[in-house]
Amino acid sequence: MTGLFKRTRELIKSPIGVDKRQTIMSAALSTQVTHLMNDGWVPKSIAAYVDDIVNNEQLNDQTMNQILSEKWGEAHRIGSSLFTTMFTAGFHRGGVPAADRLEILYKLLGMTVSPTNFVRMSRLGDWYSKDKIKDVDMYYLHLETIDEVQDYFEFVKQIAFMVRLKHHAWNGIRSKYETSRQLSTIMDNQLRYYLSKPIVDFILRNDWRQEDVAEETLQLTGTPVSYPNVAFHNRGVAKQDNVKMALPGYHLELIFNNQGHLVSMWEALEAHQTIDEYGVLTFSEVPDDYSLAELQMIANTESTNYANAGGPIHQSLDVKPANRYSGLESDLRNYAKKQF
Repeated sequence: MTGLFKRTRELIKSPIGVDKRQTIMSAALSTQVTHLMNDGWVPKSIAAYVDDIVNNEQLNDQTMNQILSEKWGEAHRIGSSLFTTMFTAGFHRGGVPAADRLEILYKLLGMTVSPTNFVRMSRLGDWYSKDKIKDVDMYYLHLETIDEVQDYFEFVKQIAFMVRLKHHAWNGIRSKYETSRQLSTIMDNQLRYYLSKPIVDFILRNDWRQEDVAEETLQLTGTPVSYPNVAFHNRGVAKQDNVKMALPGYHLELIFNNQGHLVSMWEALEAHQTIDEYGVLTFSEVPDDYSLAELQMIANTESTNYANAGGPIHQSLDVKPANRYSGLESDLRNYAKKQF
């Protein structure tokens, strides 16, 4: 427990609300915290985790195991309300702090760049294998309910904010000025695709089409979707009639074909995914594994914008980095673009 705040250590030792089973509760919470520390969470993040548990009004001798289990799950589901609270705990505006905080996320997910320029995540787990795998701490990109979708919007907003700070697209007062540095790191660029994955999976699992997404988004947020220029998402489309939908906040965008169906790289990648004995998800990086239709999905896919709106910052952080000559895209996606 070295490095934790004194108050956090005290709460772990004497959790509020638990009486007869306090020793057992303390030991279980201590074990969880040790795992979180080993994952790379900073002390303020761990303090936020412990606070969320001990401040739960339902916590007592009878409920402690259930609460510990639920909170542990939330801390490992990326973009949950608890995960976002932990991730932003103690964050201070600035380029260096933003870069450091993003590095924590990259460490949690085990992000590395492969020889084919494909960003891999060695700790991205398969949601449906999580109860079968023991003694391995995975993190998950999964949304089950519409409330979880709303929480996830806030997480994406915070990530976009940090990326803008890291690349000097925010001067501390206003965000309208053009960034002085174009986004220039492979992980920052390809993170945008992973950020879209749970939204895409949620829509596909619920069999929603374009009109369903627009209606559900309006009901959820009170703000209608918008339809920005779609020029870069119609590669090989005869009538150039794919449409781009930007969800409120502009960060999450989706692509639909003329039948109202999603066009996403994740449909293609997930058709060629493998799950190892630890539940880790990996995706084929070999172009020959994919059909021409799947390569077209990869070429025309959605992504996540770091800018708040179209304009110079959007060009520097979202558009130019996705160019196949930028050196920031995977060989697989660059190959897909070349086919159309």
